[in-house]
Amino acid sequence: MIGKITRKLTASALVALAMSTLPAHADDYPQGNIGFIVPFPPGGGTDISARQLTQQIGESTGWTFVVENRPGAGGNIGLAQLARAKADGLSLAIGQTSNLAVNPSLYKDIPYDPLKDFRQIAVISTQPMVIVTRSDSPIKDLPSFLADAKAEPGSLLFGTPGSGTVAHLSLELLQSKAGIELTHVPYPGIAQAISDVMGGVVDIYIGSMPSVLPHIRAGSLRPLAVTSAQRSPILADVPTVAESGFAGFETADWKAVVGPAGLSDERVAQLNQVINEALRSDKVRKAMEAEGSTVLNEDSAYFTTLLGEEIERWREVIKVSGATVN
Repeated sequence: MIGKITRKLTASALVALAMSTLPAHADDYPQGNIGFIVPFPPGGGTDISARQLTQQIGESTGWTFVVENRPGAGGNIGLAQLARAKADGLSLAIGQTSNLAVNPSLYKDIPYDPLKDFRQIAVISTQPMVIVTRSDSPIKDLPSFLADAKAEPGSLLFGTPGSGTVAHLSLELLQSKAGIELTHVPYPGIAQAISDVMGGVVDIYIGSMPSVLPHIRAGSLRPLAVTSAQRSPILADVPTVAESGFAGFETADWKAVVGPAGLSDERVAQLNQVINEALRSDKVRKAMEAEGSTVLNEDSAYFTTLLGEEIERWREVIKVSGATVN
């Protein structure tokens, strides 16, 4: 879980430490453009983060990135393409909680092993989910909504960006802990989902911070809770799920950069260095913080440990909830 990782000084961490004193151009890498796979459609949060990051790296290093959107199967198609790529540092991808930590347990036939088929390079950022309702809803807070749900099992509807997403599984986890039964309404796109929660078609919606924040600021949606361990600085008045009676509850959607399995330790360390430098730039940091993300600056060993723990964590959530992608 983000923020609770046991730090281990692995071989890759030692290489990263040694590389930290070297310039990013210590060799003639890259010899050509760097392909950067985004396994989701253009315009979404993952795509925006990828373009912000690669643009900043390009400006500081002179490297040229070619961003390629390869959506499909919950992000599996794009990452499968990376798993087949040469380990020459000219093929990278952005992954996230869903396609790296959730999908291996959610899909029966996933075309990659997230730990064995990729090198974990750097975690970019993390952001909580936000539970919202329409601004004129009789639902005033999360505890009252859960009380109503307990009194009328299955009668209340919750919308999500899709089955098997972090948002969906976060609500499945909450149902399990609260001992309630809600009816899930998955949406293929954010526009219809927001329209339906505003119109009262679904009682609540849970989605990423960037997707709901503009509507909260416009006064059309009322936030009930965030899923992070602590309150979000950008929604400081909104309680966490943990504060609402579920101590220890925490879910987050994180984004990270991965490369093919055969990528050398030296290249991983170099890429980790330039990525973290880009994340420390005012332009990237402020842009990500403005959408409710927390920017991270960690080594590749942190990412590897995080990924292993997250895979196990979401596997248990899926098992308990019985969630499927259908």
